[in-house]
This record gives sequence, C-alpha cells and structure tokens, in this order.
Amino acid sequence: MSPSRTRPLRAAVLGLGRVGLVTAASLAAAGHRVFALDRRAERLAQVARGRLPWREPGLDELLRTTLDAGTLALRADLEPISAELDLLAICVETPLGADDRLDVRPLCAALAEVGRLLSRRPRTAAPLLLVLRSTVPPGATETRLLPGLVEASGRAPGEGFELALNPEFLREGSALADHRAPARIVIGERRPGASGRLLGIYEGAAAPVFEVGYREAETIKLVDNAFHALKVAFANEIGRLAFGLGLLPARLAELFLADGKLNLSAAYLRPGAPYGGPCLPKDLRALLATARACALELPVLRAVEASNRLHLAFLVERIAALVPPPGPLFLLGLAFKEGVEDVRGSPQLELLAQLAARDYAIEVFDPDLEPEDALAVERGLPAGARLHGRGAVEAALAGARLVILAKRPPDLLRRLPPGLPIVDLLRLDLPDPRERSPRTTRGAA
Repeated sequence: MSPSRTRPLRAAVLGLGRVGLVTAASLAAAGHRVFALDRRAERLAQVARGRLPWREPGLDELLRTTLDAGTLALRADLEPISAELDLLAICVETPLGADDRLDVRPLCAALAEVGRLLSRRPRTAAPLLLVLRSTVPPGATETRLLPGLVEASGRAPGEGFELALNPEFLREGSALADHRAPARIVIGERRPGASGRLLGIYEGAAAPVFEVGYREAETIKLVDNAFHALKVAFANEIGRLAFGLGLLPARLAELFLADGKLNLSAAYLRPGAPYGGPCLPKDLRALLATARACALELPVLRAVEASNRLHLAFLVERIAALVPPPGPLFLLGLAFKEGVEDVRGSPQLELLAQLAARDYAIEVFDPDLEPEDALAVERGLPAGARLHGRGAVEAALAGARLVILAKRPPDLLRRLPPGLPIVDLLRLDLPDPRERSPRTTRGAA
C-alpha cells in the first residue's frame, strides 16, 4: 500500500472506549473523514452531547469541535459505510479472563462481523486496511484473528483486506497529549510495508516509527506496562528501606534519579548475559541484609538473584538445544564485562561450570587477559574447559561447533568460521531463523 494520498482518509473507528474516542477525535482533527462506531446507543448519545462517562482533559472539547466541523460522525452500524472506507481502526476491549489471560473473544466477534462485511465488499475495491489498537496477547493475531478474518470474509490477506497492529501507549489523564507526542510508534505488519505506514497517517511523525512483525507489536505493550509496574515496586521498596534507616525517601530518590548515565538510561536494559562482577552481586546482598536488619521485606529485590540464576539456566538449556555434548564449544570472553580482565564474579565462570557438568568441552579465550594472569585464571576453570592464548585461537575455533560471545573484538569476529552457530551474550541473539529485525525510521520533526 502506498502512503502517498491526494485526499484525506475515509476512516472508521469501532469501539468508543477511551482508546477509540481518542483515536477517532485525533484522526478527525487531522482532517480525515471519520465515522465513530459503537453498538451502545447510550454511548453514542453521550458522545453526541459531549458528555463522557470519564474525565480526559481536552477530549470532550475536541469531540465537539470535530462533530461540529463534520469531520467526525457517529454511527451504530458499520455496514452502510463499509464500502467507502480506506481504514478501519478496531478498539474493542480485551479484558482479563479467569486465568489472567487476555480474553480475545470480544475482538474475535467484532472481526467476524467485519469479515462478513468484507465478503460483500466489491472485489475491485482496494483492500481495506484493518488496524487493531486493542491489546492482543502474543501470537493471537497469527493463530486466531487473521485466520478468523479469512474464514469470515472468504478473502485472503492482501486481496480484500490488510491487517496491521498499532498498539496504543496512552495514559489516562494525558491520552490526547500522548497521542499527539508519542515516544515512539509501533506498527505490526504481516509483511514489510504492507500497511503503507498505516496509509500515510504517520508520515512526517516526529517520533521514531518501528515497523515490525505481529508478535513484536503484540508483546511490546505488555512489556512496557510490566516495566512500569516494576519501577513503581522498586521505588516503593527503596522508600520502605529509607524509612527503616531513618532517611527521607524523597531525598534518597533525588540522589538516585540524579544519575542519568546509568540509572535513568538504556544502560543494563538490553537482554544478554546474567549480571555479575565484583560489585553488583555483593551490593545487592548487602542491601538485602540491611533490609532484614530493619525487619523489612523487599520481595522484588530479593527475587533478583533467583531471576539471575534462572537466566543462566535458560542459556545453558538453549546451548544444549543447539549443540549436544561434548560440543566442543568456544567461549570468547571470560571477564565479567567487555574491555576488562577481571574475572571476579563473572557469570561466564558459572556458565562454564554448568556446561562442564554436562560433559561439554569448552575452549576459552579472553583478549583482555594478560599472559601473566592466565595461569591463575586457568587453575580456577572446571575440568573440560581450557584457556587459550592468542596464538592458539585459530585451532580452537576450527574444531568448535558453537561460539558463545561474551566479548566482541572486531578482529576475532571477522575470523569466525561462516555458518558456525553463535550465542551472543551481549545481545542475546539466539539463533532463530524465524526472527525478523524491526525496521526503524525516524520521521522529520
């Protein structure tokens, strides 16, 4: 689909909850012709009067303005207008079920109705772009929603319709501001470029635009909110600790938040190896001991060490699934992080121990280890692991069946044998032919 258009879009928004109303009003305010759809007569009447059942700054005024201007119209039925639409945004709620999973049945029912309308849409018409703004559980678009649309419509994707995901990141109380100035825009597509940047509505956006697969788009909304919940719980645990130590929580938070280099940044937030080294494990345990002395429970922080152990076990299982014992394996990087020779508390040492316990042979090289330090380090390695000097790297690599990267020296990366599987602990790039990298474009400000 081409994003270039000579006229405003003819769009409809199905479901007039918080997300649907913000979406409809914002599209209409941008000059598109928008139909706001809901089966609930009382909701349509509320919107028509400009009296919403909740408070959202600026939204009631924007609805009245767009209704008066004629760019927004209210409808109870999709069928009379379905043939003339370019885009249909679906904002049906997906509540939690009894098992804590997102219940997609309301969304499936809405899509079945849309599919039946699509079956009557002229085959000569351009494919209708369906945009899901609902929160969708990972995998549901591919396994349930798209197959259901195909069955109900009798059309293949790309022929009678195209399906895209555009997850919302709107906060109650600032939804319009979040819509107008998003941190980033995520578009999930069946194939690259299938949505035409949602028919061009995001062309020139100041925020970066990520065009990804369905599963990435489904998952990121859940990841965002889980992280926000984690931050709240972390901040509150530190607040309790501050009280226990006779400190002012706000003052301690001010000191913490003053660090924009590590604390408030992307540092430590890319999946990779477990944490380690001489400081993080020691200081975490010391903080938890301090909390115990104050008779305080800090369950989030207490769970960090267990989570770290689980991550190491996950990596061991992934390596075993790729290459069975005895390997051999090649570990590039033994120190606890890039650019240092310090192996104290290195997670790679525990990784070696667990792999050796499974009878793997592991060849090890660290470009930052000085020869005079190598002998002492080698004595601490488990049976089955051998530390090599620079001169023996080629021979060790030649026999390896898998490489584990804990460091990325460019000269050695260029010498890795082609086709050799790699487990990258710096980026957690586990070999998976189904993976697709997101395509990112930053719009003009």
